[in-house]
Amino acid sequence: MSSLQSLREAAGLTQTELAARAGVSRQAIGAVEAGRHLPRVDAALALAAALAVDVEDLFAPELVAADVITGAVAADGSSVRVGRVGNRSVTAPARVGAQGWDVADGTIEAGMLRTFGHHAPGLVVAGCEPGLEVLERLLREAGMGAVAATGSSATAIAALEAGRVHAAVVHGPESRHVAEPRGVAVERFRVGRWQVGLAAPGDVGAGWWNEALSGRTPVVQREQGAGVQRAFEGAVDAGRLPVPGPRVGTHLEAARRSMISGVPAVTIEPAALAVGATFHPLEIHEAQLWVSTQWLNDRVVTEALNVIVGQSFQARLASVGGYDLTGSGSRIA
Repeated sequence: MSSLQSLREAAGLTQTELAARAGVSRQAIGAVEAGRHLPRVDAALALAAALAVDVEDLFAPELVAADVITGAVAADGSSVRVGRVGNRSVTAPARVGAQGWDVADGTIEAGMLRTFGHHAPGLVVAGCEPGLEVLERLLREAGMGAVAATGSSATAIAALEAGRVHAAVVHGPESRHVAEPRGVAVERFRVGRWQVGLAAPGDVGAGWWNEALSGRTPVVQREQGAGVQRAFEGAVDAGRLPVPGPRVGTHLEAARRSMISGVPAVTIEPAALAVGATFHPLEIHEAQLWVSTQWLNDRVVTEALNVIVGQSFQARLASVGGYDLTGSGSRIA
């Protein structure tokens, strides 16, 4: 429940009554309470006066804010990026060091989210697609909030089912259908196509992938439910499963681990190219953005779709290599 809704209900007011007192529309009240809109300064001051509170109280931190992927509250002291899905606050880790250098929106203190200031509403999306980081950055540069949480297709779908995201990016072979989310109607949009397979350092010997697919030697792998992991296990003799080797969280992390350790890794071609690895393909996958129909006409979603079809987003992905962006941003019937 939003702070505004809590204060309004505590005052015994309906949305219509509060709107009349503050001189704003009832629709505006509903949009603020649903997390779809931040009021202008004059409207925020009027709302605070109508409720006899300080304006800061309208945007007080949530008592709890679930992590997009896990659904749990992050550990105390964690720096987080913050988003809103309806009237729920959600978080994702603020990546630092080798994983990136995000600007944190807040921190977790005694199990509570403490934000560093007001942040604009924006798209919250989960998936394991390198382009999501580009999407978040471009949206934030344009003054919109955005949180792109990293997770496999399976965990992204679970977050969509739990209502912790507006959308999920999933990927799989064009010849096979990815499992439908349960209890959530979605509209699908193309993001891009790329090959999934194995990466290794450029000086690896000829035919290295045959040894990697033998099931006898270690391979850096992804978690169960990841599309690339399914492709890899489908290429290994079932009698050789499970294959030994460490498990990592993202395509890029897998490719980086391979370059450092010399052990082949399960990943996608764009990630392999990004770190200078050699690549052996196994399947062609299509990445799709699955948007909950509940949020389809919300501004945060329409703005994100506009970015995906825009030249800046597509040029950045094309510069990485390994992407087929034909039809990117188009709706899938």
